[in-house]
Amino acid sequence: MNLFDVSRKSPERVWKLMQHLNLLILLYITVISYHAIMGMARSNSALLFLKTIPVLPMESMRFAASVFMLYAGLLILFHLDMEEEGMNFIKLLLEIIVSVMLSVLCGMAYTGILILVMTDIIHGGYSRKNKIGYLIPVIILYMVVDSGILNLWIRNVSFSDYLVFYNPRAAGILQSILNTMQLVNIVMFIIFLVVTLRYQMDKTERIMRLNEELTVANIKLEEYSRTSAEMAQMQERNRLAREIHDTIGHALTGIVTGLEACFVLLDSRPDLARQQMKSIQNVARQGMKDVRSSVRALRPDALEQQGLREAIEGMVDEMCRSTGILFEYTCRDDLTNLAQDEENVVYRVLQESITNSVRHGHPSRIIISIERKEHLLEIKIEDNGAGCEDLHRGFGLTHMQERLDMLGGSLETDGRDGFRVRALIPLRMHTGEENHHD
Repeated sequence: MNLFDVSRKSPERVWKLMQHLNLLILLYITVISYHAIMGMARSNSALLFLKTIPVLPMESMRFAASVFMLYAGLLILFHLDMEEEGMNFIKLLLEIIVSVMLSVLCGMAYTGILILVMTDIIHGGYSRKNKIGYLIPVIILYMVVDSGILNLWIRNVSFSDYLVFYNPRAAGILQSILNTMQLVNIVMFIIFLVVTLRYQMDKTERIMRLNEELTVANIKLEEYSRTSAEMAQMQERNRLAREIHDTIGHALTGIVTGLEACFVLLDSRPDLARQQMKSIQNVARQGMKDVRSSVRALRPDALEQQGLREAIEGMVDEMCRSTGILFEYTCRDDLTNLAQDEENVVYRVLQESITNSVRHGHPSRIIISIERKEHLLEIKIEDNGAGCEDLHRGFGLTHMQERLDMLGGSLETDGRDGFRVRALIPLRMHTGEENHHD
C-alpha cells in the first residue's frame, strides 16, 4: 500500500483496515485458546493445566460469544455519530469500558483494542480541544494495561497459559504470530496518524487555494461592477442626449423656421405673421411639455396624453402650421397593440426625420407614410429639399439607428434628389391589456 496514495483517499481506509485487523487478532486468540482446551481435554492433561492457572477458564463457546459480542458492540459505538458533546463523552466512556473488558477476557495478552479507541477519537466528530483532552487519559490507560500492572489485581488465564499445551517450538511460533499482529496494529496506527496529518494538510491547502480563487473572483467581480457602472452611466448619458436632442432640437427647429417665416411676413402680411407667432408659441409650449416629460419618464408627453396615431397627427399638424411646409401624411394602420418601447421608437423616428428635413433640407413638401406588413411596421419619410449625396450620419441619425437597434429594426437613408428615410420595426404581438401595462 502506497502511503501517499492512501493519503489522497482520506484516513477512512486505514481506519477500516485497523478494525478488520483487530477482529482477526481476537479471532486468532479465540481459536488458539479453544484448540488448546479441546486438545488438553482429549489428552487427559486438563487437570494438570487447571493446577497451573490462577482461575478456572471460561467455557470455550461462552468465551468466544462474549469476545465477539463485545467487539460488535464496540464497532457499533465507533459508528455512532453524536452531535452533543455530552453524548460523545458517554460514548467514549463506553468504548473504554468495552475495550478493557476485551483485554481482560484475552488475559491481557492483547491490549491493542485501546489503540482503536484512540483512532476513533482522532477520526470521530470530537472538537479539536476535546480530542486532546480525551486522548491523554486513553494513552495513559493503554500504557497501564499494556504494562501488565493490572494483573496484580485481576486474576485471569493469559494467552501464554494456553500455549503450554503446545511444544516449545510451536508455542514460540504462535506467540510470535500474535506479537507480529500487535506490531502491525501499532504500525497501522502510526500510518493512520501520518495519513490523517497529510489529509488535513491537503484539506488546508485546498481551502487556501479556494480562498485565493475567491479573492481573485472578488477582484474580477469588482472590476466588472465598475465597468458595468461606467457602461450604465455612458448608456444613460447617450439616452438622455437622445431625448434632449429629440425634444428640444425638434421644438427649436420648428421655432427657428417659423421665426424666419415671420420676418418675411412681418411687413407684407402682419396678420399672417401674428398667426405664425401663435403657432410658434404652441410649438414652444409643446417642446416644454416634452422636456418635462423627458425628465419625468423620458417618454413624449403627447404619447402620455393620447394614442400614438393621434400624437403623430398632432406633431405633423403643429410642424405644418409653424413652418408653412406642406405635409402629406398617410397611415394605413391603427397603430394599436404596440408596446411602449415600440411606440416611443415610432414617434421618435418620425420626429427626428421631420426635424432633419426641416433643419437641413429646407423643403416645401414632406411625405410621410406608415404601413404594417405582417409583423413589420414600415415608416417612410421623403422630402423635396436639398438632400445630401455625401451623407455622414450625425447625432440625430445615429440615435435613430440606436433606437431601432434596440428593437431589432433597420434604417435606410437616401440623400439623392431630396432626402428619404425608411425604417422597419419588427413588432411583437401584444394584447391591449399588455400594452396598457407596459
